[in-house]
Parts: sequence; C-alpha cells; structure tokens
Amino acid sequence: MDAVPEDTGDSGPADTSFLDDGGDGDDPSTEVGATGTVGEASEGTASLSEEDQRKIDEKEITVIQPQAFLNVYVDANTGKKKRRIELMPQVGLTINDPFVRHWAAGAEINFWLNNRMALGINGTAFFGAKTSQYDRIRFQEGLLLTANKTLWQASLDYQYEPFYGKIALFNRLLLHWESYLQIGGGAIHTQNLPRFQAVHPVPYNHITGQVNFAVGVRYYIQNLDWFSVNLGVRTFGFFDAYEPQARGVNPGSGDNPNFNDPAAAYAAAKAQPLGERLAFNVLFFVGASFYLPPKFDYSYRR
Repeated sequence: MDAVPEDTGDSGPADTSFLDDGGDGDDPSTEVGATGTVGEASEGTASLSEEDQRKIDEKEITVIQPQAFLNVYVDANTGKKKRRIELMPQVGLTINDPFVRHWAAGAEINFWLNNRMALGINGTAFFGAKTSQYDRIRFQEGLLLTANKTLWQASLDYQYEPFYGKIALFNRLLLHWESYLQIGGGAIHTQNLPRFQAVHPVPYNHITGQVNFAVGVRYYIQNLDWFSVNLGVRTFGFFDAYEPQARGVNPGSGDNPNFNDPAAAYAAAKAQPLGERLAFNVLFFVGASFYLPPKFDYSYRR
C-alpha cells in the first residue's frame, strides 16, 4: 500500500520559527548603524584624517615601497622646492701607505641641487706617524726611508648618485641605500719626516693643489628622514715635495751641507721631476649625515 500524506487544508507559509535563536528579529539594536554594538563601530567612530591615515600606511610594509628618502624638500604650503643641506662629520684611516699611517677626522657640507646632484665642501685633519714597518726596515736593512705625512686637506666637490636600491634585514627592517661618485679639488698640506731627525729636527712644510675622487654609499634607516650612515673611499692625487737624497750627514759621500737649512732642502725638493713627486693618499672613511630641513614631502609626476 502507498502512504498518502494527510491534507490539512492550510496553504499558508511553513513555520520557520525553529531557525531563530530566540531573539527578536525586529529588534533595531541588531541592525547595522543602530545603537547596538555594530552601530557604535560605524557611527560612533570619526573618520581618520589624511595625515593619520598616512602615518598608518607608512608603518606597513608593502610589496612595492617608494624611495624612503628624498634629498629635495618640497614646501607643502608654497609648493616651492627648497634645497636640503647635508652635514656629515666623518672619521677615516689611510690604507695605501705601509710606512706612514694617518688617522683622519673631518666634515663635509653638501648643498643638494636635486635628488641626485650636489655641490659641497669638505675638510680633513690628518694625524700621521711612522709605522712599525718603517722602523723594521731601518733596523733590519739599515735603510732610512724618505716619507712625508699629511696634515690637512680642503676641497670643493661635485657629487652624483647614479644608483639606489633597498635591502631587507631579517625580513624585519627595510634599508634604502644610495651609491655616489664624487670629484673635487682643493689644497693639501704635507710635512716631511727627516731621515736624520737628530741633525735636521725642523721639518719643512709643503702646501699644494690636489684633486680627489671618491666612491661611497649611504644607508637610510626607516622612519628617519633626516639621517644616514655613510661609507666611502677617497683618493687624493698631488705633487709632493720629498726630502732630497743629498740631504745627509756625510759631505764626503756626496751629501750637500747646504741642505741642512730647511728652506734650501724644500727648494731642492720642489725642483725634482714631477714624475718622482706624484703621490696618492687613499682614505677610507665612515660618516653620519644630518639633513636640513629634517622633513620632506613627495611630489609625484602626473
């Protein structure tokens, strides 16, 4: 036999009250935008300002980030570009002379023409002394080396930054870097180290022109728009004045007693061929840059 359901005769909608959780479906507190919990999140909270939203966005690491640092400052009020000034104290060490070692301390000031080019001045004080290698040759080989030490240098420079990029550290910190080339010229001051210091205690000084070339890199720390850490190598080229070979203590072997006078020895040193006087001083330096004004604004191409 087939079972046939009983016809109740009621064609109204089915009862769906069992699907409710017991609450009142018409309660306005459950509607979005009402006085309830959800409504408080949408109506009670004021919208963020553009500045607050920008700060929140800057704290997030996105797939593609804009360059974290710009050397060109844009005044948000006037729209006029103001050039940033870079102040960079630095310390260094000469690395190419095994007989005279120089520690160096100096500073550099750059005026940025745009985001890639700058004009600047720099000055360095050198603190040089003979190395143990100089004394070892003297006692083991019986030779006295002809050497000079550098006292200071000052120059005008042009700087250009052709490359920049980003480095992620431990997937936590993002560093932006820029590499630069620098060329300049100015003056340099050297002083001779007499071979027979007991006989010639007074050294002579030599101030001459110099050209220099530098290669360096800057590292910018995230959220520090006014600071960078710099590494670089600078080479100075100039014509030095080395002590004449005939300046000694034995006139019978060809030493010239007139060279006991520092002025006469200096004149003879400058008269030597330029090829014998060409000198290079290579300096490795570490610096920290501070930028004024300390803030900048982006300007986008349209």
